[in-house]
This record gives sequence, C-alpha cells and structure tokens, in this order.
Amino acid sequence: MDHDIRDGVLVLGSTGFIGAHLVDRLAGLGYHVYALARSEVDSECGKVRRIQGSIDDGALLRKLIGRCRHVIYVASLTTPSASTSAPLLEISGNLTALAQVLSLAKDFPERRMLYMSSAGAVYGDLAIDADESLSRRPRSYYGAGKAAAETFIHACTATTTWQAVVLRPSNIYGPGQHAASGFAIVPTLFARAAEATSFTIWGDGQTVRDYCHVSDLIDLTIKALKHEDDTKYAVYNAASGETASILELVAACERSAGRRIDVEFQPARSFDVPHVSLNTNAARAAYRWKAKIPLREGLDQTWRWFLGSYSREQIADRE
Repeated sequence: MDHDIRDGVLVLGSTGFIGAHLVDRLAGLGYHVYALARSEVDSECGKVRRIQGSIDDGALLRKLIGRCRHVIYVASLTTPSASTSAPLLEISGNLTALAQVLSLAKDFPERRMLYMSSAGAVYGDLAIDADESLSRRPRSYYGAGKAAAETFIHACTATTTWQAVVLRPSNIYGPGQHAASGFAIVPTLFARAAEATSFTIWGDGQTVRDYCHVSDLIDLTIKALKHEDDTKYAVYNAASGETASILELVAACERSAGRRIDVEFQPARSFDVPHVSLNTNAARAAYRWKAKIPLREGLDQTWRWFLGSYSREQIADRE
C-alpha cells in the first residue's frame, strides 16, 4: 500500500477482541492499517493489509514500523488466571515481544505508540475510584507484567523521540467477544445461558467490576490517536463508571438472555481484586471522552450478536 507514513497504523494483536474492532474502525476512518497477528491470514483489502506473523520477527517489525507513524499494541498471550502459575510466561511471552518493538525506536524516530494495559490488574487493592496517580499494586503476574510494560514504554519515551499513551481499561465486553476459560465473563455467561450449564463463581459473588462497552473503548483509542501534542508519555483510565458485582452481572445477563443461569460457588482466588472502579476525569479533560453505552443496553446488544454467532440448533436442543 502506497500512502503517507502519517496515515499508517500498525495494530499488533489484530485478531483479538479489541484488535479486530480497532482494525475495522481505523479502516473506516481512512487510515492505512497493517494488522499483524499469529492467526491472521495474509491478505489485502482496501486500506487493510493483514499479515500473518509474530512480533518476535524483528525484520518484519522493522519493515512495518517503517511504514507507520502509529503503533497500537493490543497483543497479549496471557490472562490473569493463565499466568498464576507461570510468571515466566509474562516475560517470555509478553515483555520480550514488547521489548522487540521498543528496540526499534532509535531507528524510526517520532513514532507514537498506544499501549493497552489493564486497570484492575495494575491497581490491585487500590482500584476503588482509582485515578492514574495511584501507585501500582498488582495482585497477579499478569498485572505485574502490565505494570512492567508501562515502565518499559516510559523508559523508551524518555530516551528516544517516541511518544506513548497508555490506556488502562476496566472489563471490556461487547459483540465479537467469544467465551474463554478464565476470561471474557459476559460471553461466558451467555454461553452458560444458551447451554443451560452452570457458571462458576470464585468467592461469594460480591467482587465488583466496571463494565465498559468495546465501542466506548475504541472511541477513546481513536481520540488518543488523533490528538497530537508534545506530551511524551500519558496514562488514562478507560471505564464506563457503571459497576456491578458478579451476582448482579449474572442477573443482568439473565434479563438480557431471558434465560436462567445456574451458578456454583468455589473458594475465592488470591489474584482476584475485590473491587474495581475507576476515575476517568483525566480522559474526559484530555479528549472530551465519556463512555456512552449503559450496561443494560450493551448486554442486550451483545446477546443479539451472540444469538447470531452461536448455533441456533445448539440452543434449541437445550430448551
């Protein structure tokens, strides 16, 4: 694709839930998008070039960063539960890949990076009405990896001409998110509703999270991408401001699905943060951003998508 480098955006982790939404939105806005992921299929359509490959491939990265002013990093190989017994995975799987990108900063000046971190995992027990000035107190190796990544990126901006924005989202949900073990609670609940199987709650169900629709997160990401100033490094929370306990979320998903969801309780896990609620005043001040989609509306929308993607025969068999 021939284009001005200023219109080039490299999305690392493009086949993930957030990455896929980003690629679609960026292309719709006229950016030339290079979408890189291990599970991509090499192709080119319009302003999107999809590349099957790894961030570990230094030669490939060098080629792509040479074409793009913006690098959006949404790649991750782990989840909070997956890294519980494998701290080395955070280093070998995530931090080394990030370091590969940052090592190219000296050769490609004046790039802008946007990194997707994680609010609850980074703030830990301090994540009650948390703002960006708080210390980071991760309770999981996943959170520790995110905190370390933020520090690496800050060091890069301090020693090169790169700029960076770090977004710390709350729990992101919405159409396009598939159920996964130990992750993606909303589609997992909808899958349990469709299959008439039980959902495991770790603890007493009073764990509180903020739930932010993916479209609102993408809006913030685009605003951060478009907003250019002299700021070298900035961090912003991304949240809806609407919290719910696990039991409240189960009830909300039951209402959207019109189906009962049975639950079973297991002992609480040590890495689960008990309460996550975020202050988003900084993002509002910097970008005039505020989440727009209420949880009830977002869950209804997600259930409709779920019905379209899930086998109706599978659902009917269980009714």
